Amino acid sequence: MFTRATKSTACVALLLAFALFAASCSDGDSDSASSTTEDPAGDGSASELPGDDLALNQIQVLGSHNSYHLPAVPEVAAGIEALVPALWDTISYEHQPLPVQLEDYGIRQFELDTYADPDGGLYSTPAALELLGVETTTVEGLSEPGFKVAHIADIDYNTTCLTFVACLEEVQEWSSANPEHVPVMIMVETKGDDLRSGDSDFGIDIDTLGVEFARPPEMTAELFEDLEAEVLSVFDESEIITPDDVRGDAPTLDEAVTTEGWPTLGESRGKVMFSLVDTGDDRELYVEESPNLEGRIFFTSSEPGRPDAAFIRVDDSLANGAELQADAEAGYLIRTRTDEPGIHAVANDVTLRDSAFASGAQYLSTDFYVADPETGYVVQLPGGVVARCNPVTAPADCTTVSEG
Repeated sequence: MFTRATKSTACVALLLAFALFAASCSDGDSDSASSTTEDPAGDGSASELPGDDLALNQIQVLGSHNSYHLPAVPEVAAGIEALVPALWDTISYEHQPLPVQLEDYGIRQFELDTYADPDGGLYSTPAALELLGVETTTVEGLSEPGFKVAHIADIDYNTTCLTFVACLEEVQEWSSANPEHVPVMIMVETKGDDLRSGDSDFGIDIDTLGVEFARPPEMTAELFEDLEAEVLSVFDESEIITPDDVRGDAPTLDEAVTTEGWPTLGESRGKVMFSLVDTGDDRELYVEESPNLEGRIFFTSSEPGRPDAAFIRVDDSLANGAELQADAEAGYLIRTRTDEPGIHAVANDVTLRDSAFASGAQYLSTDFYVADPETGYVVQLPGGVVARCNPVTAPADCTTVSEG
Protein backbone atom coordinates (compact mmCIF):
# COMPACT_ATOMS: atom_id res chain seq x y z
CA MET A 1 0.00 0.00 0.00
CA PHE A 2 1.00 3.62 -0.58
CA THR A 3 1.69 5.73 2.47
CA ARG A 4 0.01 9.13 2.57
CA ALA A 5 3.29 10.82 1.59
CA THR A 6 3.82 8.44 -1.29
CA LYS A 7 0.29 9.00 -2.55
CA SER A 8 0.83 12.75 -2.40
CA THR A 9 4.04 12.47 -4.40
CA ALA A 10 2.30 10.32 -6.99
CA CYS A 11 -0.57 12.80 -7.30
CA VAL A 12 1.85 15.67 -7.80
CA ALA A 13 3.72 13.72 -10.45
CA LEU A 14 0.48 12.85 -12.17
CA LEU A 15 -0.67 16.46 -12.16
CA LEU A 16 2.65 17.58 -13.60
CA ALA A 17 2.09 15.09 -16.38
CA PHE A 18 -1.32 16.64 -16.95
CA ALA A 19 0.22 20.09 -17.03
CA LEU A 20 2.62 18.99 -19.74
CA PHE A 21 -0.26 17.89 -21.89
CA ALA A 22 -2.34 20.99 -21.17
CA ALA A 23 0.56 23.24 -22.18
CA SER A 24 0.77 21.49 -25.54
CA CYS A 25 -2.94 21.74 -26.36
CA SER A 26 -4.63 24.36 -28.55
CA ASP A 27 -7.39 23.05 -28.14
CA GLY A 28 -32.22 21.14 -17.61
CA ASP A 29 -32.02 18.14 -20.17
CA SER A 30 -33.07 18.83 -23.72
CA ASP A 31 -35.92 17.14 -25.47
CA SER A 32 -35.14 14.89 -28.42
CA ALA A 33 -34.21 16.90 -31.48
CA SER A 34 -36.98 17.44 -34.00
CA SER A 35 -36.30 16.21 -37.52
CA THR A 36 -37.99 19.13 -39.23
CA THR A 37 -39.29 22.66 -38.88
CA GLU A 38 -42.69 23.98 -39.81
CA ASP A 39 -43.14 25.12 -43.41
CA PRO A 40 -44.54 28.65 -43.11
CA ALA A 41 -45.74 28.65 -46.71
CA GLY A 42 -47.53 25.36 -46.24
CA ASP A 43 -46.62 24.26 -49.75
CA GLY A 44 -43.88 21.76 -48.98
CA SER A 45 -41.00 21.54 -51.45
CA ALA A 46 -40.46 20.66 -55.07
CA SER A 47 -38.01 17.98 -53.87
CA GLU A 48 -38.92 14.67 -52.29
CA LEU A 49 -37.98 16.07 -48.87
CA PRO A 50 -37.77 19.73 -47.84
CA GLY A 51 -34.22 20.94 -48.38
CA ASP A 52 -33.23 18.31 -50.93
CA ASP A 53 -32.34 20.97 -53.49
CA LEU A 54 -29.97 22.79 -51.11
CA ALA A 55 -26.22 22.33 -51.47
CA LEU A 56 -24.43 20.87 -48.46
CA ASN A 57 -22.89 24.24 -47.64
CA GLN A 58 -26.36 25.81 -47.43
CA ILE A 59 -27.45 24.05 -44.23
CA GLN A 60 -26.40 24.32 -40.58
CA VAL A 61 -26.22 21.51 -37.98
CA LEU A 62 -24.89 20.88 -34.48
CA GLY A 63 -21.75 18.94 -33.70
CA SER A 64 -20.08 17.76 -30.51
CA HIS A 65 -16.54 18.47 -29.33
CA ASN A 66 -14.42 15.43 -28.41
CA SER A 67 -17.59 13.46 -28.97
CA TYR A 68 -16.40 10.26 -27.28
CA HIS A 69 -15.26 11.88 -24.02
CA LEU A 70 -16.12 10.76 -20.51
CA PRO A 71 -14.63 12.22 -17.30
CA ALA A 72 -11.48 10.56 -16.01
CA VAL A 73 -11.90 7.43 -13.94
CA PRO A 74 -12.66 8.23 -10.26
CA GLU A 75 -9.18 7.71 -8.83
CA VAL A 76 -7.56 10.03 -11.38
CA ALA A 77 -10.43 12.51 -11.34
CA ALA A 78 -10.25 12.90 -7.56
CA GLY A 79 -6.59 13.87 -7.66
CA ILE A 80 -7.05 16.38 -10.45
CA GLU A 81 -10.15 17.98 -8.97
CA ALA A 82 -8.53 18.36 -5.57
CA LEU A 83 -5.15 19.67 -6.67
CA VAL A 84 -5.84 21.53 -9.93
CA PRO A 85 -9.57 22.36 -10.07
CA ALA A 86 -9.10 24.76 -12.99
CA LEU A 87 -7.71 21.90 -15.07
CA TRP A 88 -10.53 19.62 -13.97
CA ASP A 89 -13.07 22.18 -15.20
CA THR A 90 -11.69 21.85 -18.73
CA ILE A 91 -11.79 18.04 -18.91
CA SER A 92 -14.76 17.06 -16.75
CA TYR A 93 -17.34 17.23 -19.53
CA GLU A 94 -19.27 14.11 -20.42
CA HIS A 95 -20.82 12.98 -23.69
CA GLN A 96 -23.63 10.59 -24.44
CA PRO A 97 -22.84 7.54 -26.60
CA LEU A 98 -22.65 8.45 -30.28
CA PRO A 99 -25.96 6.78 -31.25
CA VAL A 100 -27.74 8.69 -28.47
CA GLN A 101 -26.24 11.95 -29.70
CA LEU A 102 -27.49 11.15 -33.19
CA GLU A 103 -30.95 9.97 -32.24
CA ASP A 104 -31.92 12.09 -29.24
CA TYR A 105 -29.94 15.30 -29.69
CA GLY A 106 -29.64 15.69 -33.45
CA ILE A 107 -25.84 15.80 -33.50
CA ARG A 108 -24.57 15.55 -37.07
CA GLN A 109 -20.85 16.23 -36.64
CA PHE A 110 -18.43 14.32 -34.43
CA GLU A 111 -14.82 14.80 -33.36
CA LEU A 112 -12.71 11.73 -32.58
CA ASP A 113 -9.13 11.75 -31.29
CA THR A 114 -7.15 8.70 -32.41
CA TYR A 115 -3.86 7.17 -31.33
CA ALA A 116 -2.06 4.74 -33.62
CA ASP A 117 -1.46 1.29 -32.14
CA PRO A 118 -0.22 -0.87 -35.01
CA ASP A 119 0.92 -3.77 -32.83
CA GLY A 120 -1.83 -3.60 -30.20
CA GLY A 121 -1.63 -3.20 -26.44
CA LEU A 122 0.26 0.12 -26.36
CA TYR A 123 -2.45 1.81 -24.27
CA SER A 124 -4.03 -1.21 -22.60
CA THR A 125 -2.60 -0.64 -19.08
CA PRO A 126 -3.02 3.09 -18.29
CA ALA A 127 0.04 4.55 -16.56
CA ALA A 128 -2.00 6.95 -14.40
CA LEU A 129 -3.57 4.09 -12.45
CA GLU A 130 -0.22 2.45 -11.87
CA LEU A 131 1.28 5.76 -10.75
CA LEU A 132 -1.50 6.17 -8.17
CA GLY A 133 -1.02 2.66 -6.89
CA VAL A 134 -4.34 1.42 -8.21
CA GLU A 135 -4.33 -2.23 -9.15
CA THR A 136 -4.44 -2.23 -12.91
CA THR A 137 -5.61 -4.77 -15.37
CA THR A 138 -5.59 -4.70 -19.13
CA VAL A 139 -8.48 -2.61 -20.44
CA GLU A 140 -10.68 -4.91 -22.49
CA GLY A 141 -10.72 -3.89 -26.13
CA LEU A 142 -7.32 -2.19 -26.18
CA SER A 143 -5.07 -5.19 -26.80
CA GLU A 144 -5.74 -5.70 -30.51
CA PRO A 145 -3.91 -3.70 -33.22
CA GLY A 146 -5.70 -0.63 -34.54
CA PHE A 147 -6.38 3.00 -33.77
CA LYS A 148 -7.58 3.78 -30.26
CA VAL A 149 -9.77 6.73 -29.21
CA ALA A 150 -8.76 8.84 -26.20
CA HIS A 151 -8.24 12.44 -25.14
CA ILE A 152 -4.91 11.92 -23.37
CA ALA A 153 -3.34 8.49 -23.62
CA ASP A 154 -2.65 6.88 -20.23
CA ILE A 155 -4.47 9.63 -18.27
CA ASP A 156 -7.71 11.01 -19.73
CA TYR A 157 -8.58 7.85 -21.62
CA ASN A 158 -12.17 7.17 -20.53
CA THR A 159 -14.43 7.06 -23.59
CA THR A 160 -17.81 5.84 -24.82
CA CYS A 161 -16.11 3.83 -27.59
CA LEU A 162 -12.53 2.66 -27.09
CA THR A 163 -11.45 2.08 -30.67
CA PHE A 164 -11.87 4.01 -33.90
CA VAL A 165 -13.60 1.07 -35.54
CA ALA A 166 -16.00 0.67 -32.59
CA CYS A 167 -16.98 4.34 -32.84
CA LEU A 168 -17.53 4.07 -36.59
CA GLU A 169 -19.61 0.91 -36.21
CA GLU A 170 -21.98 2.76 -33.88
CA VAL A 171 -22.43 5.54 -36.44
CA GLN A 172 -22.83 3.11 -39.34
CA GLU A 173 -25.52 1.09 -37.56
CA TRP A 174 -27.53 4.22 -36.81
CA SER A 175 -27.00 5.57 -40.34
CA SER A 176 -28.24 2.37 -41.95
CA ALA A 177 -31.38 2.53 -39.84
CA ASN A 178 -31.98 6.20 -40.77
CA PRO A 179 -31.26 6.49 -44.50
CA GLU A 180 -32.79 9.96 -44.90
CA HIS A 181 -30.47 11.69 -42.41
CA VAL A 182 -28.44 14.71 -43.45
CA PRO A 183 -24.77 13.75 -43.92
CA VAL A 184 -22.77 13.18 -40.75
CA MET A 185 -19.33 14.79 -40.66
CA ILE A 186 -16.72 12.85 -38.68
CA MET A 187 -13.63 14.89 -37.84
CA VAL A 188 -10.55 12.88 -36.85
CA GLU A 189 -7.41 14.10 -35.14
CA THR A 190 -4.44 11.74 -35.18
CA LYS A 191 -2.61 12.34 -31.91
CA GLY A 192 0.99 11.59 -31.06
CA ASP A 193 1.35 13.51 -27.79
CA ASP A 194 4.33 12.33 -25.78
CA LEU A 195 4.57 13.90 -22.33
CA ARG A 196 8.34 13.52 -22.42
CA SER A 197 8.68 16.24 -25.02
CA GLY A 198 8.04 18.97 -22.42
CA ASP A 199 8.95 17.42 -19.10
CA SER A 200 12.17 19.46 -18.68
CA ASP A 201 10.11 22.65 -18.68
CA PHE A 202 8.57 21.48 -15.38
CA GLY A 203 11.75 20.14 -13.81
CA ILE A 204 10.72 16.50 -13.99
CA ASP A 205 11.73 13.46 -15.95
CA ILE A 206 8.73 11.34 -16.93
CA ASP A 207 10.93 8.29 -17.27
CA THR A 208 11.97 8.46 -13.58
CA LEU A 209 8.43 8.30 -12.19
CA GLY A 210 8.59 4.53 -12.00
CA VAL A 211 5.88 3.75 -14.54
CA GLU A 212 5.96 3.47 -18.30
CA PHE A 213 3.96 6.09 -20.16
CA ALA A 214 3.09 5.13 -23.72
CA ARG A 215 5.17 6.46 -26.59
CA PRO A 216 2.60 7.09 -29.34
CA PRO A 217 4.02 6.52 -32.81
CA GLU A 218 4.20 9.47 -35.17
CA MET A 219 1.95 9.27 -38.19
CA THR A 220 3.45 7.87 -41.38
CA ALA A 221 2.09 7.36 -44.87
CA GLU A 222 1.48 3.73 -43.97
CA LEU A 223 -0.44 4.65 -40.82
CA PHE A 224 -2.67 7.03 -42.80
CA GLU A 225 -3.36 4.12 -45.14
CA ASP A 226 -4.26 2.03 -42.11
CA LEU A 227 -6.59 4.78 -40.88
CA GLU A 228 -8.41 4.85 -44.21
CA ALA A 229 -8.57 1.06 -44.24
CA GLU A 230 -10.33 1.12 -40.87
CA VAL A 231 -12.93 3.53 -42.29
CA LEU A 232 -13.49 1.25 -45.28
CA SER A 233 -13.78 -1.79 -43.01
CA VAL A 234 -16.98 -0.23 -41.64
CA PHE A 235 -18.40 1.96 -44.43
CA ASP A 236 -18.72 1.07 -48.08
CA GLU A 237 -17.24 3.82 -50.22
CA SER A 238 -20.72 4.40 -51.66
CA GLU A 239 -21.78 5.53 -48.16
CA ILE A 240 -19.04 8.17 -48.01
CA ILE A 241 -18.87 11.63 -49.60
CA THR A 242 -15.25 11.72 -50.75
CA PRO A 243 -13.07 14.56 -52.07
CA ASP A 244 -13.26 12.94 -55.52
CA ASP A 245 -17.06 13.11 -55.40
CA VAL A 246 -16.90 16.85 -54.74
CA ARG A 247 -14.02 17.76 -57.05
CA GLY A 248 -15.49 16.10 -60.14
CA ASP A 249 -13.69 17.38 -63.24
CA ALA A 250 -12.36 20.56 -61.62
CA PRO A 251 -8.56 20.91 -61.54
CA THR A 252 -8.51 21.39 -57.75
CA LEU A 253 -10.84 20.78 -54.85
CA ASP A 254 -10.63 24.47 -53.98
CA GLU A 255 -11.84 25.47 -57.44
CA ALA A 256 -14.63 22.90 -57.32
CA VAL A 257 -16.22 24.19 -54.11
CA THR A 258 -15.77 27.86 -54.96
CA THR A 259 -17.16 27.61 -58.51
CA GLU A 260 -19.17 24.42 -59.02
CA GLY A 261 -20.30 24.04 -55.42
CA TRP A 262 -21.17 21.06 -53.24
CA PRO A 263 -23.49 18.12 -53.95
CA THR A 264 -27.10 18.64 -52.96
CA LEU A 265 -28.64 17.35 -49.77
CA GLY A 266 -30.91 15.13 -51.84
CA GLU A 267 -27.85 13.46 -53.38
CA SER A 268 -26.16 13.06 -50.02
CA ARG A 269 -28.74 11.75 -47.56
CA GLY A 270 -27.73 8.74 -45.53
CA LYS A 271 -24.02 9.31 -46.08
CA VAL A 272 -21.03 10.29 -43.97
CA MET A 273 -17.95 12.33 -44.71
CA PHE A 274 -14.58 12.48 -43.02
CA SER A 275 -12.11 15.28 -42.36
CA LEU A 276 -8.72 15.41 -40.70
CA VAL A 277 -8.16 17.91 -37.92
CA ASP A 278 -4.41 17.56 -38.47
CA THR A 279 -2.46 20.48 -39.86
CA GLY A 280 1.28 21.04 -40.23
CA ASP A 281 3.54 18.11 -41.05
CA ASP A 282 0.86 15.45 -40.71
CA ARG A 283 -1.43 17.21 -43.18
CA GLU A 284 1.44 17.66 -45.63
CA LEU A 285 2.21 13.97 -45.32
CA TYR A 286 -1.41 13.09 -46.10
CA VAL A 287 -1.55 15.28 -49.23
CA GLU A 288 2.01 14.61 -50.41
CA GLU A 289 1.01 12.12 -53.10
CA SER A 290 -2.50 13.56 -53.57
CA PRO A 291 -2.40 17.38 -53.48
CA ASN A 292 -6.04 17.53 -54.61
CA LEU A 293 -6.92 14.61 -52.31
CA GLU A 294 -7.22 12.30 -55.31
CA GLY A 295 -8.31 8.86 -54.13
CA ARG A 296 -8.41 9.96 -50.51
CA ILE A 297 -11.16 9.35 -47.96
CA PHE A 298 -10.56 12.38 -45.74
CA PHE A 299 -10.99 16.04 -46.48
CA THR A 300 -8.31 18.14 -44.79
CA SER A 301 -8.51 21.09 -42.43
CA SER A 302 -7.21 23.56 -44.95
CA GLU A 303 -6.94 27.24 -45.85
CA PRO A 304 -8.58 29.05 -48.78
CA GLY A 305 -6.54 28.87 -51.96
CA ARG A 306 -4.76 25.58 -51.26
CA PRO A 307 -5.52 22.85 -53.82
CA ASP A 308 -7.02 20.66 -51.05
CA ALA A 309 -9.20 23.43 -49.59
CA ALA A 310 -12.85 22.51 -49.06
CA PHE A 311 -13.22 22.22 -45.27
CA ILE A 312 -12.01 24.94 -42.89
CA ARG A 313 -11.98 25.36 -39.11
CA VAL A 314 -12.60 28.80 -37.62
CA ASP A 315 -12.87 28.20 -33.89
CA ASP A 316 -13.87 31.70 -32.76
CA SER A 317 -16.69 33.37 -34.68
CA LEU A 318 -16.47 36.45 -32.46
CA ALA A 319 -12.82 37.18 -33.11
CA ASN A 320 -12.85 35.99 -36.71
CA GLY A 321 -16.40 36.67 -37.83
CA ALA A 322 -15.55 38.56 -41.00
CA GLU A 323 -13.12 35.86 -42.11
CA LEU A 324 -15.66 33.14 -41.36
CA GLN A 325 -18.42 34.84 -43.31
CA ALA A 326 -16.17 35.48 -46.30
CA ASP A 327 -15.10 31.83 -46.34
CA ALA A 328 -18.71 30.67 -46.08
CA GLU A 329 -19.79 32.93 -48.92
CA ALA A 330 -16.88 31.61 -51.01
CA GLY A 331 -18.26 28.06 -50.73
CA TYR A 332 -16.23 26.30 -48.04
CA LEU A 333 -17.61 24.02 -45.34
CA ILE A 334 -16.72 25.44 -41.92
CA ARG A 335 -16.68 24.14 -38.38
CA THR A 336 -16.82 26.65 -35.52
CA ARG A 337 -17.28 26.32 -31.76
CA THR A 338 -20.12 27.53 -29.57
CA ASP A 339 -18.30 27.12 -26.25
CA GLU A 340 -15.11 25.98 -24.58
CA PRO A 341 -14.92 23.70 -21.52
CA GLY A 342 -14.65 25.59 -18.26
CA ILE A 343 -15.44 28.98 -19.79
CA HIS A 344 -18.86 29.55 -21.32
CA ALA A 345 -21.19 27.04 -19.69
CA VAL A 346 -20.08 27.78 -16.11
CA ALA A 347 -20.93 31.46 -16.64
CA ASN A 348 -23.98 30.82 -18.86
CA ASP A 349 -22.19 33.02 -21.39
CA VAL A 350 -24.05 32.71 -24.69
CA THR A 351 -22.13 35.32 -26.70
CA LEU A 352 -19.96 32.83 -28.59
CA ARG A 353 -22.91 30.46 -29.05
CA ASP A 354 -25.15 33.14 -30.52
CA SER A 355 -22.34 34.43 -32.73
CA ALA A 356 -21.86 30.91 -34.07
CA PHE A 357 -25.59 30.56 -34.74
CA ALA A 358 -25.56 33.74 -36.84
CA SER A 359 -22.39 32.84 -38.72
CA GLY A 360 -22.19 30.98 -41.98
CA ALA A 361 -20.54 27.96 -40.36
CA GLN A 362 -22.22 24.69 -41.27
CA TYR A 363 -21.05 22.80 -38.16
CA LEU A 364 -21.50 24.27 -34.67
CA SER A 365 -19.48 22.26 -32.15
CA THR A 366 -20.50 22.10 -28.48
CA ASP A 367 -20.10 20.12 -25.28
CA PHE A 368 -23.57 21.19 -24.11
CA TYR A 369 -26.34 19.78 -26.25
CA VAL A 370 -27.47 18.57 -22.82
CA ALA A 371 -28.06 21.55 -20.54
CA ASP A 372 -25.48 22.31 -17.87
CA PRO A 373 -27.18 21.20 -14.64
CA GLU A 374 -25.98 24.24 -12.68
CA THR A 375 -26.30 27.16 -15.11
CA GLY A 376 -28.77 25.85 -17.66
CA TYR A 377 -26.41 26.68 -20.53
CA VAL A 378 -27.43 24.64 -23.57
CA VAL A 379 -26.90 24.65 -27.32
CA GLN A 380 -29.83 23.81 -29.59
CA LEU A 381 -30.76 25.09 -33.00
CA PRO A 382 -33.84 27.35 -32.88
CA GLY A 383 -36.94 25.21 -32.66
CA GLY A 384 -34.91 22.18 -31.59
CA VAL A 385 -34.45 21.07 -35.21
CA VAL A 386 -31.71 18.78 -36.50
CA ALA A 387 -30.79 21.01 -39.44
CA ARG A 388 -31.83 24.41 -40.70
CA CYS A 389 -31.24 26.80 -43.57
CA ASN A 390 -27.78 28.33 -43.21
CA PRO A 391 -28.31 31.98 -42.20
CA VAL A 392 -25.57 33.21 -44.56
CA THR A 393 -25.39 30.83 -47.52
CA ALA A 394 -28.93 29.46 -47.99
CA PRO A 395 -31.15 31.04 -50.65
CA ALA A 396 -33.66 33.62 -49.44
CA ASP A 397 -36.64 31.32 -50.08
CA CYS A 398 -35.25 28.49 -47.94
CA THR A 399 -37.63 27.69 -45.08
CA THR A 400 -37.21 24.06 -44.06
CA VAL A 401 -34.64 21.29 -43.90
CA SER A 402 -36.14 17.90 -43.10
CA GLU A 403 -34.97 14.38 -42.40
CA GLY A 404 -38.32 12.91 -43.31
